[in-house]
Amino acid sequence: MTGGTGPRADTTRAVLHRPRLVAALNAAVRAEAPLLSVYGPAGAGKSTLLLDWLGQLPARAAAVLVEPLGAGARVSRRRGVTETVGLDEMPDLVEDLRGARPGIVVVDGIDAFADPAALRRLLPAGPQLYVVLAGRHGPERAVPAVAAHDLRLTSAETAQLCALRGVEMGPATARRLYAVTDGWAAGAAIAVEMLQYGSYDTQQQLDEILRTGADLAAYLEQEVLAAFPREVRDAILAASILTSVNAELLAAMTGRPASDEMLSGLAEHDRFLVALDDASGWYRYPRLWGAALRHRLGTTNPQRLRALHRSAAWWYAEHSEWEEGRRHAAAALGPGLSDPMPVGRRRRRREPDAVLEGTGLDRAWPALRAGDPVRARRHLDTVPDTRPGGPVAMAAARMEAVADYLQGRLRAAARAAAGLRAALHGRGVADSPEEGWALLTLAAVAVDRGEPDLAHDHLDELLIQNWPPDPQLQAGEAYQRLRAIQQAGRSSVALASVEQIIADETERLVVPVWAPRATRIELLLARGLVHDATRHLEADCGEFPPVVAALAEASLALSDPADRRAASAVERLLAPFLEGQGCLTHAVEARLLLARAARRAGRAEEADRLVHRASAMAAEEHLRHPFIVLRMQDEGTETTARRRSAALADPPAPATTVEGPVELTEAEAGVLHMLVGFLTLTEIAAAMHLSPNTVKTHVAAIYRKLGVHRRRDAIRRARELGLV
Repeated sequence: MTGGTGPRADTTRAVLHRPRLVAALNAAVRAEAPLLSVYGPAGAGKSTLLLDWLGQLPARAAAVLVEPLGAGARVSRRRGVTETVGLDEMPDLVEDLRGARPGIVVVDGIDAFADPAALRRLLPAGPQLYVVLAGRHGPERAVPAVAAHDLRLTSAETAQLCALRGVEMGPATARRLYAVTDGWAAGAAIAVEMLQYGSYDTQQQLDEILRTGADLAAYLEQEVLAAFPREVRDAILAASILTSVNAELLAAMTGRPASDEMLSGLAEHDRFLVALDDASGWYRYPRLWGAALRHRLGTTNPQRLRALHRSAAWWYAEHSEWEEGRRHAAAALGPGLSDPMPVGRRRRRREPDAVLEGTGLDRAWPALRAGDPVRARRHLDTVPDTRPGGPVAMAAARMEAVADYLQGRLRAAARAAAGLRAALHGRGVADSPEEGWALLTLAAVAVDRGEPDLAHDHLDELLIQNWPPDPQLQAGEAYQRLRAIQQAGRSSVALASVEQIIADETERLVVPVWAPRATRIELLLARGLVHDATRHLEADCGEFPPVVAALAEASLALSDPADRRAASAVERLLAPFLEGQGCLTHAVEARLLLARAARRAGRAEEADRLVHRASAMAAEEHLRHPFIVLRMQDEGTETTARRRSAALADPPAPATTVEGPVELTEAEAGVLHMLVGFLTLTEIAAAMHLSPNTVKTHVAAIYRKLGVHRRRDAIRRARELGLV
């Protein structure tokens, strides 16, 4: 996975294809930007990406890969010819490519050249000739085709890497691996390699990887820190005991002047640090990097480690950050001080806790968990003014954001969540549960606005920030993840996920607690499984708020196109909920269902008025989720109708074999998506409400169409074909 300069690079291993980054490179070339850059920290996967991209270029393109080699460079051509040239021969190399459409010169590792600026002058771009410069810094005047933040693996790509290397693990463990490796490609590759050859529990292995920093200290010193002056290296090592650092704290730790410029330079292009935001001046370490340095410091110089903890304790005490100060003071006293996983300012108490009792917050949170934001707000209004930035103020801000979201006030919820994060970052807090709830709220808002990709980005950041994992945030992340998957049209995968949440009883931790079961009914209707949806509604409706139960029952009534009584039933169910100050999402969904009922009854003008009203209400908050869900349910209704006439239909034509385009049936595509999640065939059958024999039949058809005989090969082939 890693490039040539990454730790333990092995380009002979199976490569993780990253279509989103290949597409970004292709888009930059199509935009005719002559000088492009791909930059990111050591081990970010630049070399592997570029080799993968060059291998996928059309046959008409002429491309060379230039790598530093002493005073010259090694040049690799697409037809497999490799030669060594001097820098003075570069212009001739460029001229050979000018006639191609396009001609591409990729310089991988520009930082290693003695004079990168002179090299750029020797590679003049021109019409239909593109120069791609790859390194740890973004070259001047180059258009960034792929930047440092783009190179970070997503949680889905981390899971794909595990599958590609034959490491099978459940979704929860894969997400834990992502949190440990922080999206760093080399770290993920190293961790996967350790898991491949480990002989004990995966969770213990991940803990050991984080405890020792995956033995990366030597690599960091040679490949990353060697580029910095000695005093900067010393400051980086000293600050590794901190969860986050700013210039003032770093100066107190080291006894030497520190500057915002030095820290921002270390964070530029993610060279070493990661900025908490654009304004606070606080930074954090990538998790494995910080762990590796802490482990080295604790094993080689424990006396200095104790002194650093004492300095940190004094600084936090002087700034009234008592909890963090106490942690450093305790670490300075004795054994265990080299623990690479400091809890920092995480408050891992169950709600309500001693701090919140009697403030109104201890009653507001249960109301939010029950899905009653109106009652929660009454309690929030009784919260007394407290110290800004204190635990009560932060908890109140978190609950305000959740209450806004549950009422459909998406703009207010997003503002409150962003404000909460800014307040935390202003104090240097990078890993608190409050920030986790802010990210979860932002993800939920993105889903409701029909932006699943943005939701996945927020949820990936939540996985990194939520450390050690908070069970409520874990459950919320899994639930919002399946909603984003639902919007992407992968209802089978989303249904399997919600069934897993319910089976594991983690639904009790989701806010609101009834949401997974309500979503299950939506997904069953989208799959055309009306009988199962009806059965679950009858079992669960007692736990739903009245409006949620009425909406689900109305959707079921409209799922049968032949039911002539559906229109009047829907009107009877939803009329009581059209007035009042309830949730905007429910109000919009009610009008959309009433519009469908009116249209079925032949009242087209009334239906149009209802749709127009629903659209106007949703537009103010950019709400899209009810429209997407009901469209999917309409498709499920069509599926039901097709099933009823399937006995009279001719058998489908045989699917195209693997020699041509692979065409899977809808059921086969659903099974294939769940094979990627490493569910057993029995679990897949339960999630899809099919018999195990039917699932086995679908799996056999998938293998035949893909030309494979094993699950691992089927997943690999499906990814190559873009089927998953």
